[in-house]
Amino acid sequence: MPFSFANPALLFGALTAALPVIIHLISRRKVRRQQFSDLRFLDEVNSTQSRSLGIKRWLLLLLRVLALLCLALAVAQPRWGGLAASGRGARSILFVIDSSASMKSHFEGGTRFGSAIAAVEGMIRSLPEGTSVQILTAGAAVIPVFSDWLPAEVAAAGRLINLNCSDGAFDLAAVLRESARQVGRAPGSPVELVLLSDLQDTGGIPGLAEAVERLKGIGSVLMLVRQVGDRVTGGGILDVTLPGRTVLPGENITLKALVTTEFAEQVFWLDLDGRTVAESVMETVAGGTDFGPRLLEFPLTVPATGIHLGRIRKESDACPADDTRPFVLKVPASIEVLLVHGPDRAVEGHPGRGGWRFLAQALDPGGLEGAFRVKTVTSNDMTTGTLGSCDLAVFVNPDPLSRQALGGLSRWLKAGGTALFVVGEPTQAANLESTILPLLDLPGSINWNRAETQPAPATGATVNQSSGISSGHSSGQRLHVVDPSHPIFSGLEAETMQTFAEVLVHRWFRFDEGTHRVLLTLTGDDPLLIEGNVGEGCFALMTCDLLPATTDLAANPMALPFFQRLAAWLGNRARLSDAINTNVGTEAVVRPSGPDSDLSLEKSDELLVLDDGSPMARSASLTWLAGEPILSGGMIHEAGFVTFLSGDDTVGIVAAGTPAEESATGLRSLSEWSRLLDEQGLVVAGDLTSIPPAELMSALEGHDLVGLFLVLTVILLMLESVLGRGVRSRSPEGS
Repeated sequence: MPFSFANPALLFGALTAALPVIIHLISRRKVRRQQFSDLRFLDEVNSTQSRSLGIKRWLLLLLRVLALLCLALAVAQPRWGGLAASGRGARSILFVIDSSASMKSHFEGGTRFGSAIAAVEGMIRSLPEGTSVQILTAGAAVIPVFSDWLPAEVAAAGRLINLNCSDGAFDLAAVLRESARQVGRAPGSPVELVLLSDLQDTGGIPGLAEAVERLKGIGSVLMLVRQVGDRVTGGGILDVTLPGRTVLPGENITLKALVTTEFAEQVFWLDLDGRTVAESVMETVAGGTDFGPRLLEFPLTVPATGIHLGRIRKESDACPADDTRPFVLKVPASIEVLLVHGPDRAVEGHPGRGGWRFLAQALDPGGLEGAFRVKTVTSNDMTTGTLGSCDLAVFVNPDPLSRQALGGLSRWLKAGGTALFVVGEPTQAANLESTILPLLDLPGSINWNRAETQPAPATGATVNQSSGISSGHSSGQRLHVVDPSHPIFSGLEAETMQTFAEVLVHRWFRFDEGTHRVLLTLTGDDPLLIEGNVGEGCFALMTCDLLPATTDLAANPMALPFFQRLAAWLGNRARLSDAINTNVGTEAVVRPSGPDSDLSLEKSDELLVLDDGSPMARSASLTWLAGEPILSGGMIHEAGFVTFLSGDDTVGIVAAGTPAEESATGLRSLSEWSRLLDEQGLVVAGDLTSIPPAELMSALEGHDLVGLFLVLTVILLMLESVLGRGVRSRSPEGS
């Protein structure tokens, strides 16, 4: 709106401009005719003078009307331009300062965040009395700076030097949700929302449409944007990928880092426990200038048992927040496996019910010290207590569980437990349909399948009706690995994978995987290994058992590495553990372990959280989930390590890195940003980028035209006075 009035109600005063017209019409005299001597020449002169005086009288009338009109407009306080709709007077202004990781970027004038703080301070100092102010910082979390709206003069007195930039991402949807809450508490309406940001290109914004609707439903908001900082070039570490399964001391593994770089042949280093152990170079694609994002590999020999602190780093650049990415590598002493099987029967012989002994020997060959410690119980003896002490529960053709045991298993899984189900006994189909399918959220029913049976060379085929085991030979179906890059199979040589593909399966259950993921299929595309989640926990389901009549997998050279990798992957899947890799902006949560893993409420005053680089520890909060203690350290704002302590003992570590969307250096233009919001129905009313902070009010209210109209009023009155004297001096007597 280029032309506006601070007091539009006073425009009714413009009606006074009609007074001169009314007076002129009322005061017009009637001409009297009177006989006189022959004065024809005098009549001609008077006629000419009368016409001249008539024009001047109308000009006088126009000057008086314009003078009154200009005076009325001046009283209404006219303004030219201005972004705000409310005009002059008391107002509420909500400042939103982007405090995400990209705002730490350096440019010629300092950092983007420092520039934004200085701009807000200048704007607040320029506000008139009666203006209410609130400030939000928006990074890892959206946080109000003041407990409530403050007068501008009070807000200006409290300098903003204590505000810090986080390593989190800018979440526009979260900003609008908190803005809606603040707008609802604002002293006046409409509210001017001033966003100061580098407009980092963070891709899609989940929940934006809902947040816009909430803000629009609260009250009238005028959104203004000030883009801060210049574009910079730089690279960074976007993510670090660990093996995805439990690793063993002395094992050779490869860590992968997704990186970008600002120049060719840039070096990246891998540090572990404070020592540089590997480096990798970003190689240039022939004839190209594309420096990322691409994967770099770092070879590593797994260190001894424990939790190890690592970093992928590069030389610092203009955007320092993404130049280092921390991670934690946990090397456990062992994975505690509870193997639950149905009671053995003579017909299965040495392999045991469903071939459970094959699986136990694969995980713990010869009872030697290794990564797995296996405890075996029959399904009749399983209790809820035995589940709580294991990292992985394995069920091989179990008999129907009691209602209490089944309920305990369900709660344990949903609370973060991991389980492997190996099922293949035809007589258990009804039990599986009524218990396992609902427990794992698998749809449909179970169908028993058998490959075509061929006669044995000598005596022919016979079938034991109680077990369904055939002594004949079957052509069987071969295995197919759906995703060779999966952690279970990643790193295996092609020859080893070919050996695995030669495994034959003669009989199996047909399950509908639903929305879960299939890891292995058979030749006919029936799923053989399915994985999925149940609440906070995860599971894998193998649709055949390990008896020789079922499959020759137990005799395959791949059996031992396959089952060890499968168990190591499942044992590493729980969402809550004592070694977590996450991003800034999430909550620091661990399941404690170590000498104080049996934490109790009585020791809650000894539970502390220590942030990386901070000398001061704070208290951790303790909750219980399925009978196990869970520690929380609150929202993570800075990249680095968060350490959980119980007294002097470390019971958990979280490594938090800068979110990948904040690592790129690309910025949106204001027009792109405006279009993004406009698509959701929120209009950006103006651009404050080039306006000095001290001129905020001028930008909001426009240029004051009161003085101009007062000057015009004086000029018009002066012209009327000069012209009026001339008319009166030449007016005929008595006319």
